[in-house]
Amino acid sequence: MFLITIITPSYNCKRVFKATFDSVLSQTFKDWEWIIVDDCSTDGSFEFIKELVEDDERIVVLQTPKNGGSAVARNIGLKHATGRYITFLDSDDLLDPNYLECQLEFIKDNGPLISAGYRRQAEHTCTDFFVPEETNYKKALRGNPLSCLTTMYDREVIGDVFFDETYDRHEDYILWLSILKRGIVAKGNHKVLATYVIHQNSKNSNKSKLVKSMYRVYHESQGFNWLKSWMLVFRYALYSKKKYRDVK
Repeated sequence: MFLITIITPSYNCKRVFKATFDSVLSQTFKDWEWIIVDDCSTDGSFEFIKELVEDDERIVVLQTPKNGGSAVARNIGLKHATGRYITFLDSDDLLDPNYLECQLEFIKDNGPLISAGYRRQAEHTCTDFFVPEETNYKKALRGNPLSCLTTMYDREVIGDVFFDETYDRHEDYILWLSILKRGIVAKGNHKVLATYVIHQNSKNSNKSKLVKSMYRVYHESQGFNWLKSWMLVFRYALYSKKKYRDVK
């Protein structure tokens, strides 16, 4: 039983995973478990990660029965988690050494749902993003400030929650909305505590598919009518354009 569980979905990350591994091992707070779920990689990532972490009993490496996407991999991790506090880390992103320590201190004072600032490492720029002091359900509908990278929740208060596996985009956004919809307010830690690595070929780079998937979020998962759903898609697009205007 550990206090914090870190969950990482991995897929074909052999080239970049060592830096992510080093960022977790460098944490000043040590009472954590790390559940890594490989989504049937084809580049040897699964074997590489197993060999890399074999000497640390805090790290568990699992594999999906078939390639199913990050939501499936994260849900497997959640089902094996023992920690009270849950946080997520993608296989190419980086935690600052004080990430867990600072987030644990912040969630104890501001929980049960918190998110911290992070830097966005793109091809030509590295810019900081700061989360709002408070995010409720209504605010979150206009745009998602809660990164999967720096959001942490208290499972003793929130309970067991899982990602919707029917969505291949925005599954983290849907999860946060489902929690906020209960009346819970996410508190923002203004400190920058991690690095989000942005790739040009990310699954969110196709604008047409992105718009359609956002409509599904509002119309299907949140149950809004078609008009309000499209209005929220437009608001979300404006929010995202402003959020990433300095990222190049």
